[in-house]
Amino acid sequence: MRVSRVLMAAGLALLVAITMSVAPSAQAKTDEDYDKLMKSVGAANGAMRKAAEGKMADSVGAEAKKLEALFADVGAFWSGRNNAEAADWSKAAAGHAADIATAAGAMNTDAMMAPMKQLGGTCQACHMKNREKTESGFAIKKG
Repeated sequence: MRVSRVLMAAGLALLVAITMSVAPSAQAKTDEDYDKLMKSVGAANGAMRKAAEGKMADSVGAEAKKLEALFADVGAFWSGRNNAEAADWSKAAAGHAADIATAAGAMNTDAMMAPMKQLGGTCQACHMKNREKTESGFAIKKG
């Protein structure tokens, strides 16, 4: 009995160690990684807004929680690039997403709308400052 507990504890410790070593590699490090991350943000935001139009609070909440996690990764990307302003916008966006998820959890579709509008404004401010249109889509502004 004691041996099985030790083996289970060792297995759990190994699982945690593997998870911790893999997690940082999932964060955006290159412009290409960041592009993929932002496409995930766009997809989750689009799904959330579509669900809000249909007044499907449970789906809104699920997408908002995805956005909250994605914006944490966005913030880590910008912190790694020493762009405090963009990192702060990412943190604010994650906060708006959390507020949306809270309102959705309470099934209060009216209360979801204000933080959704704030989220859109935060995204727009960061995009205006940090992205530019290219022939193939968008890219991070240089400098």
